[in-house]
Amino acid sequence: MNENLTTAKSRNRLLIVGFAAVVLISLVVLALFAMYSASRLNQRIADLRSQGLPTNAVELNSYYSVPPDVTDTTELWVAATTAVKNAGISQRAVKIPIVGLGPTPIPEPGQAWAELEISRTFLEELDSELQLIRRAADAGGMVRYPIDFTAGLDAVLTAQQEVRVLTRLLTLSSHVHAHAGQDSEVLKDVSGIFAVSDSVCGEPILISELVRIATHAIGCDLTADMLPHCKWTDEELESLQVAIGRADFRREMLKAFHGERAQCLTAIDASPLILFRDGNKLKAIEFIGESTEGLATSWLEATKRHQKVDAELKTMSTSTLSRMKYMSVMLMLPALQQAVSSGTRAEARQNCAIVIIAAYRYRLQHGRLPMSVTDLRDLIPGDEFEKSSRLIDPFDGQSLRFKSDNGRVLIYSVGHNTVDDGGEIVNEKPLEGDLGYSL
Repeated sequence: MNENLTTAKSRNRLLIVGFAAVVLISLVVLALFAMYSASRLNQRIADLRSQGLPTNAVELNSYYSVPPDVTDTTELWVAATTAVKNAGISQRAVKIPIVGLGPTPIPEPGQAWAELEISRTFLEELDSELQLIRRAADAGGMVRYPIDFTAGLDAVLTAQQEVRVLTRLLTLSSHVHAHAGQDSEVLKDVSGIFAVSDSVCGEPILISELVRIATHAIGCDLTADMLPHCKWTDEELESLQVAIGRADFRREMLKAFHGERAQCLTAIDASPLILFRDGNKLKAIEFIGESTEGLATSWLEATKRHQKVDAELKTMSTSTLSRMKYMSVMLMLPALQQAVSSGTRAEARQNCAIVIIAAYRYRLQHGRLPMSVTDLRDLIPGDEFEKSSRLIDPFDGQSLRFKSDNGRVLIYSVGHNTVDDGGEIVNEKPLEGDLGYSL
């Protein structure tokens, strides 16, 4: 019996020693893996910093600046946005279209518009604010809005909302001027919208780039609406093409992705899941790296890279361990695909707007409609590369579609579904149908 007890104790001691050894080995392996992950992470962060790219909110504050070769018009734009913010427009414009809750769409010039006089009076009351907007728009340049990215998510919704209001005010003004037959004033208003959009072109965060895209889209659509009603000269039409073409959406989106990576890494640092921080940061750098490499090439490549990232995210979501381990990354990254789609659509819209203005210029010069999109190449501003690139549909890399029937010319992109729907424009469903403008 004593022998049995001795044997049992020996077995227990062996089990304890064995268990302790397994635990010790596991801890050593985890420690080595953590050291390896930390080393890889430090190297990746060092690589990003060597390229002048931000890796945290503090660095992002420095990254967001006006380049030395660009005119700094921060004071003018801040004055305009501050004045509009202090004007209490939302309370004063309840019955006003576009700016408030007044009825839309607005009737075309020459048709009765019930809200015309109250809109005109409203704008007259805001004359000083509008003058500040126009002064900033005329100065052009770039603004560094007073944003502190170390404040986290609270930092991103400051001047951007006022930029939207500036755009709405100029849109309303253009309709009032169009109904008065003041074509030159309409041109100033429309051009001003593109200048407002340009004011946020340097902000390195996605929400600002999406505001940039949205305001630019308003300008493009308004231009197309006003073209049939305004007797603009060839020179004025060309100036609109230049204003529309100033946006470099892919380059700007690339900068926004660099900023999002810094924000993402900062947010992961604040995560309570200490054990998985380095792994999440490495995954974030890897996934966003796929996006930035794609954006550096083309929208098509960016979309392809995102499909790869999406596939991996879906695979990760099927595993409980992966969902727990990479929770931060899985929550933050899905919005990037939507951003790429929005950017591709923005460039497609931009190209269509520039080319449809070229069609107007062609008719003005030749007295007839163009027969093909190649007729319009020489009426696109810029060098040979820019002329060629404006005729390309970024969704599929092919030429923009040209359709002519019954005295109507349509310039369009195949849109998000990459299917030629014959020029069927479905504005209320941006992921369906085609995208373009007609003459």
